[in-house]
Amino acid sequence: MQPRPPVVLERLRRKVLGPLFDRLGYDLVPAAPDWTHRPTSPREVARLLDAAADSLSADLAASGLTPDADIRALTETFWHLIPTAPVRQRRGGSGFNGALQLYVAMRVLKPRFVIESGVFRGLTTWIIRQACPEAAIFCHDPDLSGLQYRDARARYSREDWSRADWSRLDPAATVAFFDDHVSQARRVVEAHGRGITRLLFDDDVPAHRIHSHGGPAHPTIAMITSLDGDPEPIRWTRNGRPFEQPAGDELARRAASLIARSHPFDDLHRATGYSPARLTYVALQEGGP
Repeated sequence: MQPRPPVVLERLRRKVLGPLFDRLGYDLVPAAPDWTHRPTSPREVARLLDAAADSLSADLAASGLTPDADIRALTETFWHLIPTAPVRQRRGGSGFNGALQLYVAMRVLKPRFVIESGVFRGLTTWIIRQACPEAAIFCHDPDLSGLQYRDARARYSREDWSRADWSRLDPAATVAFFDDHVSQARRVVEAHGRGITRLLFDDDVPAHRIHSHGGPAHPTIAMITSLDGDPEPIRWTRNGRPFEQPAGDELARRAASLIARSHPFDDLHRATGYSPARLTYVALQEGGP
């Protein structure tokens, strides 16, 4: 389990720093991952794992993925694995649900090569390594200074993944995972141009919920796959800032034509009680650009 913060620091947070930040309009909370809060009685643990496994099984089937392992067993393995994660994060990055979905998806996809665009503190790299211990992992992020986990066998780069030479990778044995707040339409087009057809996207939110997400990678897969010819742009505000996704975006239309199948996984909140996840599996049309 993750270690508890020192008693002196916790008292200082509650009695002094917490009230001060509250008056300034901010919340000061420990950087404790959500999975440090969990049921402990066997019956309730079993109920949580059963519900999560049922939801994941339905999502895999809807994605056209056929697992060769028992999803309930994989879910239980993850349940015991996640408390050992070397990354502490409360906000930003993946929580329990997102990490569970990524772990199970990677176990089912069984890639020999994984391209990860958007690394943050390194939790998802660690999850990918646990799911695919023999895979070659390529991590791309413009800022690697915040890493709490650095995989000893992964290759790291501050350059955008689209600038790298992937000619030595087998596209059929590759999965690309995007959690980088870059247009998901652009990532679809880039991946297809390199022959990579199996993609996972984090932060895929539909247009009517995009206001609730910080820095969304618009147009998201949900927006791309629901193009209906409406000439009105999609507009929203967040923290007083206006945002707009133009109507008739040619890149989005091109991306839509390349997607053979996409499925947003259930957010798992009803199953586990943890913060909702936003993972989507995308299969692209075969063929070159």
